[in-house]
Amino acid sequence: MGYKIIVADDSPSTQKLIQMAFSAAEFEVFLFSDGQQVMDSLSLINPDAILLNLSLPLKDGFELGRHIRKKEEFDQVPLILIKDAFEPVDRERVGAFEYDELIQKPFDSEALVQKLQAFIQGRKIPQTLPEEPVWEEKSSDESKVELDENVRGLVKREILEMERELEKRIKARITAELKMWLINNQKK
Repeated sequence: MGYKIIVADDSPSTQKLIQMAFSAAEFEVFLFSDGQQVMDSLSLINPDAILLNLSLPLKDGFELGRHIRKKEEFDQVPLILIKDAFEPVDRERVGAFEYDELIQKPFDSEALVQKLQAFIQGRKIPQTLPEEPVWEEKSSDESKVELDENVRGLVKREILEMERELEKRIKARITAELKMWLINNQKK
């Protein structure tokens, strides 16, 4: 299953552009035309990333951004704000919450996909290692063995890098096999 992306923009052409840019194999895109729909659906979707237009009807991107960042379960979700070409940005309102990037229309959809992937993968660091031992309770006179936090962090980063490399290799292999299959079936 792909990453779940919320896209909140009232422009049908922007929605279509984003939907076409994010492949169905990697991303599940949820499109919304107003801010209230996003608020109502946020917890149900539990997104991996959110794209918000600042000038949405009902609840604008500023309101939504503050709302999202106040919720603990979404405070680490990548948040990209979208502003229209000639729309001024209220720096005070946008500075009231944390966001990852502010992009302006028209934007490069391929670059947006790459940025979003980088944001998501950068935040998908596991909290615990699956191989982490479960320590049994020992008597009070025995000392417990604790891993140094620096070592634990290094191991987590190594595992994450290996997972990313493996993911790249799998994608490349599947793409190559799919191309060969298409070439072979076109000849028939």
